[in-house]
Amino acid sequence: MPQLRFHGVTPARLAPVSRQLLDRLAEVTATARDDFTLECIASTFIFDGEEAPPFPFVEVLWFERGDAVRDACAAAITQALSDSGLNEVEVFFIALDKRSYYARGQHFADH
Repeated sequence: MPQLRFHGVTPARLAPVSRQLLDRLAEVTATARDDFTLECIASTFIFDGEEAPPFPFVEVLWFERGDAVRDACAAAITQALSDSGLNEVEVFFIALDKRSYYARGQHFADH
């Protein structure tokens, strides 16, 4: 946790920038690097009845950390993908409720 789901981004583009991205995200969130999950989701985009070029966007599932941290994370993700050659990317955050997230049978509200 946090989990980043990359759409329209290939593993070949993400892997070379993943180390610097994780370093920056860990720093701004005060979270261990190995607590992050980076997932490239293979997607087929459709427009007007035909396959369309992929549009890169990133879903970030996490426990809310406030505007400043969210802004810093969005900037880090955008910069990393820009460094990989993707000049336009969208990032959105989905805040999870600690009472609805479980690890080893215990919800995170107890942590």
